[in-house]
Amino acid sequence: MILKKQLILFLLFFYGFTNHITAQSMLNPEDFGVVMNSNSDNSVFFQRAIDSAAITSATIFVKPGYIKIEQTLIVKAGVTIIGSGRGSIPNQTPYNGTIFWYTGSSSAIEVVGSNVVLNNFTIYDKTSKATDGLVLKATSNLIESFSLSNVLIFGFTNGTALHFLAQNKGGITYSSLYDVRIRHAKIGISITPDATSFINSNSFYHGVISGGGFDTCLKVEGGNNNIFYGTVMEPYTSTFGHLCIDKGQIIGEHIRIEAVRQPKETPVITFGKNTAECFITGMYSGGLIVNEGKNNRLDISH
Repeated sequence: MILKKQLILFLLFFYGFTNHITAQSMLNPEDFGVVMNSNSDNSVFFQRAIDSAAITSATIFVKPGYIKIEQTLIVKAGVTIIGSGRGSIPNQTPYNGTIFWYTGSSSAIEVVGSNVVLNNFTIYDKTSKATDGLVLKATSNLIESFSLSNVLIFGFTNGTALHFLAQNKGGITYSSLYDVRIRHAKIGISITPDATSFINSNSFYHGVISGGGFDTCLKVEGGNNNIFYGTVMEPYTSTFGHLCIDKGQIIGEHIRIEAVRQPKETPVITFGKNTAECFITGMYSGGLIVNEGKNNRLDISH
């Protein structure tokens, strides 16, 4: 048991977490009833692990294998979940690493509090029925300092892979996302604050949106100073355009957009009438760019 904990600590050190994690603070979801690689629903048992971790801001460490969940996992403030990898073949159906294998029709995972860390696993829509893969849901509350890294979100062709949702005077801010891979979805990333809420100053570093089934890769319906640095969006086609900014403002630096089979009449990038001060640099291939807003700093080469 001691050697096992030492090995886990070494792996955590490798990923940069030893500054705030000890063996005593780590939780094993199997201790709460989770059965790895089982066709039984583990939602209730993994939720128990999350609820326990939320009490002391503990870390849940998940070994390789898949965890079948039929209900939404609600991740509360201060919880860290670390998996054992996102699989060895990025372009195929996930089959190894740590996989949350979702079979429901709602959201696979909802983050509802601040200082949540999610790292090193796959979220997989097994039945393509879900509305969301991972959603940050700020309803009448503030979510800040969320961290997401080395995560693959796969197969959400009936919904949104990664959804930032703020409503009823809620807010999402100061979050950082690193090397997030989205493959096959209806919407890759959606940023949707309602009229009473805000989604501002969140940063997306690198990351790739690819595969098929896309209405759009990035859909923005509000917010400002959300930064995409080095992001790649390269499905061959999208129904409404790869980048659809309906309202608000984003900053995109060194982004790459590939749309080699996009119909000529369908814009690849659209800035709506209610956008202003968007700043985009990078490269794209494909069709039209439509700019109906007040955006004068678009330096993206064909």
